[in-house]
Amino acid sequence: MSKNKNINDFDSGKEAIQDIKGYTFKDFINGQYFSSGSLTKHWPYLLFLVLLAFIYINNHYSVEKLLKEQVALTAETQDLKYEAITTSSDLMQMSRQSEVVRRVQEAGLGLEVLKTPPRVLKVD
Repeated sequence: MSKNKNINDFDSGKEAIQDIKGYTFKDFINGQYFSSGSLTKHWPYLLFLVLLAFIYINNHYSVEKLLKEQVALTAETQDLKYEAITTSSDLMQMSRQSEVVRRVQEAGLGLEVLKTPPRVLKVD
């Protein structure tokens, strides 16, 4: 008997279609369609779907924001890498012996390059 009661609680497909067929586009615009009996039973489900849609949209925007941030950080990392290579090359160029000699002569410090190799002094 409980099976019959459970089966009778649900609308048959024909009844649901008859509920929908009785409405015109004007009724849909006026909102009378939304106050019908078959639709009011499904409000919690529809609200749940709307909530899921909002969560999905929010998730999409969050992922898009993170991707933009990742692209910006990747570009910044690439720029810093190029700057580090350029700085390293400049420092290597500045530390060459010929460059050091040229800068000392420009500064007028009076230093000269040794013509003889240095000697080791032994002290007793």
